Amino acid sequence: MDLLIKKLNLCLSEYSDNDINELNNRLSIDTLRLMFNSFLKITNNDYTYIVDNLNNKFNKDLLEKQKNLDKTKIELDLLKTTYSTYKDNIDNIIQTKSNELCNFKTNHLNERITDIDKYYKTQIKDIEEKYTHNIINLQNNHNEQLKLYEQQINNIQESNISYDNLSTFKNDLIDIINTTSNINNENSNIKGQFGENIINNIKDNYKLCQEFYLEDTTNIESNGDFIAHNIYPNIIDKILIESKFVKNIGTTKNIKHGKSDLVRFEEHYTKFFKENPNSHSIIFSMNSDKISGKGFYHIENIDNHYVFYVSINYSKINNPEIFQNIINFIFHTIVIYIVEHIQHTNKFDINNNTNMLLKLLEKTYHKETNTINILENKVNKLQKDIQEFNQLISDHKTNIREIVTTFNKINHSFETTHIIKPIINMSIVHKYMIDNNYNISYLNDTSCKDLKFIFPDLPNKFTKKKLIEDYNSYINSL
Repeated sequence: MDLLIKKLNLCLSEYSDNDINELNNRLSIDTLRLMFNSFLKITNNDYTYIVDNLNNKFNKDLLEKQKNLDKTKIELDLLKTTYSTYKDNIDNIIQTKSNELCNFKTNHLNERITDIDKYYKTQIKDIEEKYTHNIINLQNNHNEQLKLYEQQINNIQESNISYDNLSTFKNDLIDIINTTSNINNENSNIKGQFGENIINNIKDNYKLCQEFYLEDTTNIESNGDFIAHNIYPNIIDKILIESKFVKNIGTTKNIKHGKSDLVRFEEHYTKFFKENPNSHSIIFSMNSDKISGKGFYHIENIDNHYVFYVSINYSKINNPEIFQNIINFIFHTIVIYIVEHIQHTNKFDINNNTNMLLKLLEKTYHKETNTINILENKVNKLQKDIQEFNQLISDHKTNIREIVTTFNKINHSFETTHIIKPIINMSIVHKYMIDNNYNISYLNDTSCKDLKFIFPDLPNKFTKKKLIEDYNSYINSL
């Protein structure tokens, strides 16, 4: 036994530890026993028998291992197929639930918007009916007031009031008209300060974010008038704001730079966009009905930077409080537009972020509901204020104009005069001519029949000469 062990040790001494371990794993006790028995049966040193036996043994082991490997592969393929099916089912369930939730929220919001639209239209209809009735009453009151003025004028002509008293009355009326506040009569510095104050006052009634503030940049070259920060929760975007109080910002040139205000605005926002990736800009033209090439409200998208052009003519309103409310409302609307488009461009993986989508939808719904309610109240109040104020201004100007016109026609010398009444109320003719942009040649070129059709109050027998003379007299009296 010792001799055999020594031979084995000597034989294995040339092998590495890894080779010895591998031989140990491959040579079982049965294999070694078979090998030793085979050696005992060898004659004439014929080792072929041993090699064949070992080869058969190894082939048998290899075949068994291959079968086990094939079985394992089949089990892995089945497991892979099962997992793939399970994953597809889970993805479909998540997709279906997400779609159902999105559809539910969308339908709910659409129903809410429809209800608000119906309510808004109903409110407008009620307002129109209410103010139609009020306008009729005001017209009736106006007619009664005109009759009263005519009676007072007749009384003046028949009385012994001195010419000095009448002159004083006329001068007082003219002073009232001339002293009416009008920002257009101020110099350019005051107009500019007026616009900047309107923009600065936005912060006093800003509703969309408590951290909102305006940075005054009027004293910084090429930085506009203000920069709005924290316009909405979790939104980092900034807004460059400029205000102008000229008739045409596209042609009126800046004295200092020799360029139009519109060109300067484009230079300012281009610089601002380069320095601030998440940024937008607004220009308010406060002394014009529209901006050349842009209209009264225009939006441009420059590489996801939104540029807003807004034109609101203060002279048409002539009330600082109402004008401030309009600017506040428009600015809120612009911010909501920016926020909605920012959120629309953000992509969400609904398969992996269902909970985040749910929270975002709920949060957006509550915010939009609150915003809609706020804007509804603003719109209703602004519509009411604008209609009432415009009606009062119109009535006031008409009354004053007719008083002055009538006063100028009075015979202040109290000499007996023969008053010739026009063949029709010339204010009706004048309104028609102004609305259609006609000049006096239109009356001369139109037939009597057509004129009678246009102005039913004309006498059945009239001459165009008389109509044109009366209209000329009316124009000269204005």
